[in-house]
Amino acid sequence: MSGARHFSKPASDDQLKAEIRADISAARGAQRDLQQAGQYGAAARMGQAADEALDELNAANNGTWRPKHA
Repeated sequence: MSGARHFSKPASDDQLKAEIRADISAARGAQRDLQQAGQYGAAARMGQAADEALDELNAANNGTWRPKHA
């Protein structure tokens, strides 16, 4: 479960990055589906979630990523 990474660091950096990439992909897919369904507010929130995940991925790539609630 990708949300668990906010409470403790995953076993490896590769696992962390894979979880974040999966979140980005899922959020962008949901954003696209919501836009097609005319749910623009929800689509905007999914876009924000994808942007936050991209920020996390950048932090992971830079070596500065930390769990949010640990």
